Amino acid sequence: MYDGFFRKIEYLRFSITDRCNFFCKYCRTKESCEIENKDFPKDEIFRIIAVFKKLGIKKLRFTGGEPFLRDDIFDIIEFADNIGIKNINVTTNGYLDEEKIEKIAKSNLLSINISLDTLDRQKYKVLTGVDGLGKVISSIKSLSRFKKVKINTVLLRSVNFDEIEHLILFAKENNVVIRFIELMPVGVANRIFESEFVSIKEVLKRFKNFHEIESSENSVAKYYYLEDFDQVVGVINAVSGHFCGSCNKVRVSSRGVLYNCLFDKIGLNLKEYLNDEDILIEKIQEFVKKKNFTRLPSTDSMMFKIGG
Repeated sequence: MYDGFFRKIEYLRFSITDRCNFFCKYCRTKESCEIENKDFPKDEIFRIIAVFKKLGIKKLRFTGGEPFLRDDIFDIIEFADNIGIKNINVTTNGYLDEEKIEKIAKSNLLSINISLDTLDRQKYKVLTGVDGLGKVISSIKSLSRFKKVKINTVLLRSVNFDEIEHLILFAKENNVVIRFIELMPVGVANRIFESEFVSIKEVLKRFKNFHEIESSENSVAKYYYLEDFDQVVGVINAVSGHFCGSCNKVRVSSRGVLYNCLFDKIGLNLKEYLNDEDILIEKIQEFVKKKNFTRLPSTDSMMFKIGG
């Protein structure tokens, strides 16, 4: 499947639930959540994944919300694998019990991205609304023995700008990759964007000896080798140096709406066409042709509904 600029679209991000057990201040508030959250029916998820597989999607990432709050997430992962998608990944807050960790270890997931913005217990509690740092660290340590684990750290000036070095050392000690991500002006993050934004350039200035390295991944992240730490770190400059021109992804929201970009205000409601696969394929192709090279400077859309 190609967009109107002949970019090959091979990556689908799928937010499979609005629900989350955290209230991270750059993602969601209690006021921004609906009183009743109804999960996307599993059979509809299957149909959408199957159609995107026919359209050439090779990489699939499940997001949310918190995807592991769905009891049927492992059925969804198994379905995607059975129809031939082998690059299956999940982004999670890492607040997982032992049963989930054991199932993840046995699953066909290729990688797990775990959000970790601070190593300070009190700051973590204030940021997320949950006293869960110990449990998340335990998940990282356990899962890194079985799967490729990446830590996603959203840069926040008042929270973790003074912890950069400590976070890098934590990643090194646990043999995982850490990626520093610029705060994006999306949804509730707009309230704090001006005061909390930290650019990747500010992070790199902290290190004397580093150089960019090539990655085998087709990824929005750039990777640098830090000689001071003898460690590779990833950075995602989604604001200061956004990568719209090479974007190869589309995303489906937790309500079944297809978006070409995280910042798009207009999407395609896939639920309207689920009973006719041929029409669904046609509508998706027509919509993806409209994918652009640029994005809006900000959006009021909620991150937890679109899936970051």
